Amino acid sequence: MKRTLILSAAILMGWLGFASVTEAQVFVRAPFVRVQVGGGGTYVRAPFVNLYFPPSGPVYADPPLYGPRVIVGSPPIVQMPPADPFVPPPPTPLPMAVPQPLPQVVDPNAPPHPVQAVQVPTHDAFAKSFQAKGGSYDVTMINPVTKQPTQVRFTLPEGTPRRVIVERNEIEFFYGLRNFVRIQFDRDGAIVTSR
Repeated sequence: MKRTLILSAAILMGWLGFASVTEAQVFVRAPFVRVQVGGGGTYVRAPFVNLYFPPSGPVYADPPLYGPRVIVGSPPIVQMPPADPFVPPPPTPLPMAVPQPLPQVVDPNAPPHPVQAVQVPTHDAFAKSFQAKGGSYDVTMINPVTKQPTQVRFTLPEGTPRRVIVERNEIEFFYGLRNFVRIQFDRDGAIVTSR
């Protein structure tokens, strides 16, 4: 009886020890995509993507911090006309006594003045007002999927597009049969495809 208990305890300890050493393997296979997760790391394989993440120890994350979201837009660029070098400067007036304005009394208990928000255009309004010329652009538009401002960076080739096509969730600058720049919006932001 004593021998059986010792043998059973040894087998149970062996199973528990073996179970703690085993590794889980997960394989996900879909058309053109393969993901493998296991003790040897994580592999992601897709067309034009080949990623490997080595295994690491436990990761402890802090809870996310939530605070006010601030969207800062750049002020519009105003180009001043070049000065005509042949126009003489206006004559300087004689100094005159300028009345000083009265100091304004500021009420410390008065509420602050409201700040006017910068109007961000929708993708449709942007396409109607945008003059497409060659170059790189960094624009903020309203994402039609999430209804939030989204930063979009894209580059247009030289020349003017033949057509600008605006659909529900995308803008396409069509230059020719195999030459276009497409901006597609989804939940994660904007995806720019050019050919």
